[in-house]
Amino acid sequence: MAELVTELDEVVVNVKQFNADLANGEYIEGKLIAEKLSEFKHWYYISELDMFGPSKYIGYKTMICKDYSVYNDGRETEKVLKKWFMILAEDDSLYTSLWVKLNDLHYEHGKNLRKNAEIHILK
Repeated sequence: MAELVTELDEVVVNVKQFNADLANGEYIEGKLIAEKLSEFKHWYYISELDMFGPSKYIGYKTMICKDYSVYNDGRETEKVLKKWFMILAEDDSLYTSLWVKLNDLHYEHGKNLRKNAEIHILK
């Protein structure tokens, strides 16, 4: 059974892992992880890392690409991640710069950011 993260440090490790997997061209469910970028709606940003990670990937303990498909959907991870993160409001001064940064990440991989994507930041 998949275990949800219980500590912020586990989330940090997973965000680093997601970005490493993206850079290394790892596969999720038979697709390059980059091909799935547009499928992710909830993005979590950690300013100390200057990195994003999607909820389902970062919300389970010791996530790696080959295990991604055995985990449930991201809705249960979003409930857990609320302990440490909040949705960044569109009128927040950080919103535009983080949206551009996340959009650029997608663009680098030939993908478009979902129009209804949400950015979450640490509380």
